[in-house]
Amino acid sequence: SFRSIFRTLSRQLQEIFGTTGPVLSIAGSGTTAFEAAQVSLARPGSVVITVASGKFGERWQDVYDSYAMALRLNHIKINAPWGEPAPIDPIREALADHPDASVLTVVHSETSTATVSDVRAIADLTRRTDTLLIVDGVTSVGALPIRQDQWGIDALVTGSQKALMLPPGLGYVGLGPRSLHRLEETSPGPSYNLDLRRWLKSWRQDDVPFTPPVSLIRAQKVACDIIVETGLEQVQARTRKLAEGTRAVFASLGLELISRSPSDSVSGAFYPEGVDDSALRSALREKHGIHIAGGQDGRGASWKGKIFRISHMGHVDVEDTRAALTALEIELCSATGGTLRSQSDAAVDVFNRKYSV
Repeated sequence: SFRSIFRTLSRQLQEIFGTTGPVLSIAGSGTTAFEAAQVSLARPGSVVITVASGKFGERWQDVYDSYAMALRLNHIKINAPWGEPAPIDPIREALADHPDASVLTVVHSETSTATVSDVRAIADLTRRTDTLLIVDGVTSVGALPIRQDQWGIDALVTGSQKALMLPPGLGYVGLGPRSLHRLEETSPGPSYNLDLRRWLKSWRQDDVPFTPPVSLIRAQKVACDIIVETGLEQVQARTRKLAEGTRAVFASLGLELISRSPSDSVSGAFYPEGVDDSALRSALREKHGIHIAGGQDGRGASWKGKIFRISHMGHVDVEDTRAALTALEIELCSATGGTLRSQSDAAVDVFNRKYSV
């Protein structure tokens, strides 16, 4: 029975990823899945290139730093300011300077900065080389347009807890033809559970190599049923409209977006002067039942206490968003002594006009 469910889920994930290749379901978080892709696909003794413009891009740099000695890696890091997309020209130059690079990692939708990067343009660069492109799609797969095969993404990673509408506990790795060839031509590195070869061998038998989180696998099939029956394009369109409406409300309130290339998965803005992050988010939670995310600190920026973020992914609908924006306007006005109000109508009216477009 499990194998039948798992077989159907795997086919659904292929449809959502936009691939005919394997999509491995790994017990663990998105970080587990991405680390597995990084350690399995990098050639020992090779150059690896990582791109960071936020907390999670920096995490993938940290992963390769952790394996640098064991895998004898020459690690090239490309860093961009938080809130900026992955920079195309430095990536092009790094690929030209290091034609022997085995892997390039990049984040499609950087959750920490609510920023989307042009992964398709980056894939156009890597597929002309022998460098495999590993993409963090944790907040893009199932929410934003992304087609693994059509775009030429070699490995696409996501997690169960974002647009795929589950609690955390499952990570997914979609493998393209070049990644499959890399797994065949290289020997396993310093890993066991994270060796994608083990997961691939079992996937071909509609199974997993280690104890599966059966309840999450069954639940993921139900969530994918909803996505497939609704239509992936319709889900992506709803996500986009929620984001556009939210950004319109931020503009009406005079809030500054944290991103210069906003993602539709999550919207973020800087707090007005004098607003206390902890107090505001506590008020939203305790008085309105609304949970929003705060900021994070990293090497590239310190945004904890300075920004807030609202999700548009997965099981978030128009009524959730209206309620969140109405509560946010009320609490921001209270926190600023009534000086921060919509420049035209109430936030909900601004959202409604934009959402109906």
